[in-house]
Parts: sequence; C-alpha cells; structure tokens
Amino acid sequence: MNDRFDRRLSVLDDSAQQFLKAVAWLGGYITTEQAQRLGIKNSVARVHVRLKELETGGFLNRVVPYPAVYQITKSVTRLLGLDLSARRRHSAETIRNRLLAVNFYLEAANWPVEFVFDHEQKIANFRQLGCGPSLLPQRAGKPYLWEDFVIRRHSGGLGVATVDRYNHSAFRQLHELVKRYRRCLRFIPDDLKLMLAVGTGARYRLFARLLRHPNLQRLLPEMPKAVKMALRLYRVKQPVPAFRLLVHDNRDLWELRTLGPRQLSRSTSFELAGTRQDDVNESGTSFWPEEGKE
Repeated sequence: MNDRFDRRLSVLDDSAQQFLKAVAWLGGYITTEQAQRLGIKNSVARVHVRLKELETGGFLNRVVPYPAVYQITKSVTRLLGLDLSARRRHSAETIRNRLLAVNFYLEAANWPVEFVFDHEQKIANFRQLGCGPSLLPQRAGKPYLWEDFVIRRHSGGLGVATVDRYNHSAFRQLHELVKRYRRCLRFIPDDLKLMLAVGTGARYRLFARLLRHPNLQRLLPEMPKAVKMALRLYRVKQPVPAFRLLVHDNRDLWELRTLGPRQLSRSTSFELAGTRQDDVNESGTSFWPEEGKE
C-alpha cells in the first residue's frame, strides 16, 4: 500500500505538492478560480487540466460539477502526515464557510503579514510573545488553534482571524472569539489583534453594531478598552459561488449541484457572499489600518 502511494506521490512536482498542502491547511475545498489565484497554473484552461490530473491521481475529488469545487482526499492528509478533518464530508454551510476562508486568505495574503498554518508553529509564535500554552484556547486540556488563522505581522505582534459562519449567531461568534483569547489579551494586549471576516455587507453591518455590545466588554472588566482595541472586522470582497447539498440516503451518498440564489428554497438555501447587489461596494475595516490598506 505504501509503495503504491509513493508511486502516485512521485508524479507530483513541488508546486503541486505545495498547492495541495495549502488547500488542506485552508480547509480542504477549492474552486477553479481560487486554484488559479493560488498559482497552480496561469491560465483557466491549464488550471482545469491540472485539477483534473490531480483528481485522476486520487488527490482531489470534485464535489460540485459547475462551477467546479474540489475537495482534498485522504492522500493529501497522508502527504501532510496529519489526519485532518478537511478530507471528510461536510454540510453545504461548512463548505461555503471554508471557501470563504480561502477568499479571505487570498486577499489578506497581500498585506505585510505571514500566515502560520502548522499547529505547533502557532503555539510557538504565541510563546515567543510570552503567552504560554496554558493561556491559549483549550480542547481536551490541550491548546487548540486548528480552526483559526494565526497571522504574524511584519511590524510585530500576532493576529488571529476567523471566518463568519453565516447561519450562526453573529453575537455568539464575537463573544466566543473574545472569550477564547481573553487570557492572551490580558497578557499581551498590545501584541494581539482579533478579526472576524464576513462575506456580505449585511453581515458586516450587523457585526459592526454588535462590536459595541456591553457584554463583549464585560469579558475583560478589568481592561474595558482591550476588547475595543483588539477586535476588528473585515469584509471579504470576492464572492463564493452558490450551491446546494443533496443527501440521497442514510449512507450519506451525496452530490452538490450549483443553483442560482433565486432557485434555492427558503428551507435549504444560504445567502452567499456577494450575491446581493447592495453589498457590492461595501468595504470592510482592514486588520491593521496602517498595514491592510489596498
């Protein structure tokens, strides 16, 4: 079995391996447009050909026929040496959220920052600022930073970003983000920024109102200005395509079909990033005003 995997792996050049690793760290899903922006190939036709080759090789599965959306396979997690949840089946909401995360990364990568993807490296970066593992968000008694973007600023300090889960409570997401990092904020208030990235103007305006909610400030009552100074919003400009998840039976055999926003029923549809005309010109606050300007 290992010999067969090694043979399949041998046909991948360095750029393809780096591309697959990047998709895995970003959540496991990628559109053809995003793949081109990540630099897998420099033309649409070549991108389609390369993605098809990776699909034939067993490294990607196409989960939406058109516009194409691909998901990494178990072979990519073996390439990383980690059993990431990115290779498992997910709901339409989770897939949409992860595609939005890719768009956020593609936009934020133009800032003077460096993204840290490896979990142990994330912990090490906090430790370098004097924020030990015991102060970080925990799961099962261990530091847990897998689902957050950790971003090293060229001017110093760290940023932590997460992406809006559209069908979840906006206030709860803000509250949980601050709650998970409040011990770090107490310890390194000047070196840590928190960001929540959203995909529509309507969500951006909702979150902007909630930033002033007194219950957020009460999470750090001894530092009343810390939350206001640390918390930022960012409006992701690139839209995410609309799609619908169909579950066929109890074995979770499934298929994704693309639909326009008007075709989705109220019970199963999601308002996807960029689908509203009045959101087109909405601009978000940059992560660090002096660094994130376009």
